[in-house]
Amino acid sequence: MIGGTFGSPTSPARFSSGGQTRGRIQGGTTHGVNYPSPFFDVAHTYLPTTVKQLFKFCRYYFMTSPLINATCFKLAEYPVTDIVVDHEDPEVVRKWTEYMQNTASFRSFQIECGLDYNCYGNAAVSLSFPFQKYLTCASCGFSEQARKIRNHWIYTSHEFRLSCPKCGSTAAARPKDWYYRDASGIRPVRWNVEDIEINYNDITGEYTYFYTIPAPLRADITLGKKDVVEGMPQIFLQAIRQQKGVVFSKNNFFHLKRATLAFQDRGWGIPLILPVLKDAFYLQMMKKAQEAILLEHIVPLRVMFPQAASGTSDPFVTVNLVDWRDQVASEIARWRHDNNYIPIMPLPLGTQSVGGDGKALMLTGEMMQLGEQIIMGMGVPREFLQGGLSYAGTNVSMRMLENAFISYITRQKQMANWMMQMVAYFMGWPKPTIRFKPFKMADDLQRKAYLFQLNMAQKVSDTTLLADADLSQDDEDEIMQRELNRRLEVQKKQQIAQAEIQGESQVIMMKMQQKAQEAMMQAQQQPAAPGEAGGPPAGPGMPPAEETAGMGPPPATAALQPGQGPPMLPSPQGPAGASVPSGMQSQLSAGQDLGVAPGESEQLPVDIVQLAEGYAKQIATLDPQMQEQAIQALEAQSPELAQLVSEMLPVIMQQMGAQSPDPNAGVDMRPLPEKLPARRDAQLV
Repeated sequence: MIGGTFGSPTSPARFSSGGQTRGRIQGGTTHGVNYPSPFFDVAHTYLPTTVKQLFKFCRYYFMTSPLINATCFKLAEYPVTDIVVDHEDPEVVRKWTEYMQNTASFRSFQIECGLDYNCYGNAAVSLSFPFQKYLTCASCGFSEQARKIRNHWIYTSHEFRLSCPKCGSTAAARPKDWYYRDASGIRPVRWNVEDIEINYNDITGEYTYFYTIPAPLRADITLGKKDVVEGMPQIFLQAIRQQKGVVFSKNNFFHLKRATLAFQDRGWGIPLILPVLKDAFYLQMMKKAQEAILLEHIVPLRVMFPQAASGTSDPFVTVNLVDWRDQVASEIARWRHDNNYIPIMPLPLGTQSVGGDGKALMLTGEMMQLGEQIIMGMGVPREFLQGGLSYAGTNVSMRMLENAFISYITRQKQMANWMMQMVAYFMGWPKPTIRFKPFKMADDLQRKAYLFQLNMAQKVSDTTLLADADLSQDDEDEIMQRELNRRLEVQKKQQIAQAEIQGESQVIMMKMQQKAQEAMMQAQQQPAAPGEAGGPPAGPGMPPAEETAGMGPPPATAALQPGQGPPMLPSPQGPAGASVPSGMQSQLSAGQDLGVAPGESEQLPVDIVQLAEGYAKQIATLDPQMQEQAIQALEAQSPELAQLVSEMLPVIMQQMGAQSPDPNAGVDMRPLPEKLPARRDAQLV
């Protein structure tokens, strides 16, 4: 584009003179269309001559063509990723993240800029800073915000007329814009490129941007609409009053443009739609032809006529055609009323269809081919728009598309850096470094698997692995820490509950053991020896108590006669002076420590473990058969005691075998007493 026109770089005129006409000749007799060049076609004759006309064509096709609209939206939305703010101060990161995501809505703003970029080939951006418009009275110097004294001023003839609430004079007021620091009021603004003019210096490469206020906005300001005038900077009001354009500040303006050829570069980027304008025109012509076919050739016209029954008969001579027509119409009406009705006609009825060949005339295949050509002309693969595109390292189209996206994202990052620099300067904030989350094809599974293998081999950090999946290491660490604390809390509650259950069960077990011990104490209490005070008298053959005092327990064989109970340990020494075996000394001591009087042996608490140990020592001296019988007899009285004895018996037998290698060491080898005990009569004598 040279000098605002498309065509030869040396001449703005695209068509030769000398009778050559543009477009179709109306009423011509010799020629239908004259072309200025054999390379031209009908669509070329209607191409725009200026960049502003080109923008209008691009806007029209973007709004009306489904292929162009969908392609521009896909290209604008797909490569956009979230912005990441990096700074050593977490408060700075929080402040900038809040501004970029919520206040500026930078992600949505990127998509909107992408639409301008892909449709027009250009996107113009600047920042709007918050300000308040003050009006000052020329007489008394009273000054106040315009919105607070809205009822005291009007905007007419391009000036503010203030009725001063202080002095009451009515005159022209002096307006002034007062800018204040408020991050919530700083917003990015997109400008319509159709309202912008660019002056480009071919030598220095410098750009100067002018803005022409559009007519609707100019009309609102001229009419003095207070809502519009209050929010309009004074420089725009002054430009309207002087009928001039507004020159953008080079610091507060960012131009995002597509690449173009050097000889065409006059400050504008080439639109993405320009190469496919002709194809869009041809596709539109096909749609118009398709519309005509659908209207005229889809539904056929059926004609009915009387047909001759033979070659010699002529129904047109023998039949009144008016009556025949009425009868046929009547029969058709009856058939429509009742589809099972069978008409009877005197003559054969002939039919003929006119049209109905629209399906054969359809241009569906040609339209699909031309649509694919338009998509390819815009630089994207067909699958990108229609779906089904998969990633592969050798896929050239995907590589090209990805490189185009990376270049576009680089320009977007430059715009974000410019925007943050302007905000940081205005607000006095420290400027952090920013980056976008890495752009990648979503289905690059091979690359993800390879990166995971590098992480398993400890060649790549977890942060890099998570960043490839658009995840933050800090966020994941925080989430895992919360999950760990929650799991530990649950485990703690479970262990506390288990401990409480075990404690309660142990208390119940101790109570039951105490009851069992009391029952065993009552079962172990034996009557006093014969001849003792309170005992039965000594019978014949019974030794006196004095002689049996030191003999120890009775022989085990006597305690295990059939029908008798298990061998019982002697009760602790009571008032009668009964002997206490050595195995029961601890029980007696325990009873004394508990405060039990020496004369209350039947109430002493018995340690079931020591009691089982005493039984086990006694049973260990028996042969295996007698041991089994003794344990079974004991189990009938106390299952818990029998279980403890069964567990202690192997240990006791092992200890006894280690201490007394002699098998007869545990047997009382003393001879039976030869002297019989004194008879009862002798004692009485």
